[in-house]
Amino acid sequence: MAKHKFHELSDEELKEQLKVKKEELLKMRFSLGVNRMLQNPAQYRKTKRDIARILTILRERELKNQKQTLKK
Repeated sequence: MAKHKFHELSDEELKEQLKVKKEELLKMRFSLGVNRMLQNPAQYRKTKRDIARILTILRERELKNQKQTLKK
C-alpha cells in the first residue's frame, strides 16, 4: 500500500492493517527459517517498513489527541 494511503485510513483500519502486516511478516520469517530463502526478499523489507509507517501514524495521532486535550 502506498504511503499516502495509510494517512487516509481510520485508526481502526490502521490497526487491522497492522495486524495483517504482522501476520505477513511472521509467515515470511517462518518461510525463511524453513526454506532458507524468500520468494521476494524486497517484500520482507517493504512489509517491515509498512509496519513502521503504521505505528508512526498511530503514534502521531495519539500525540495530537493528547496535545488537544491538554489545551482544553
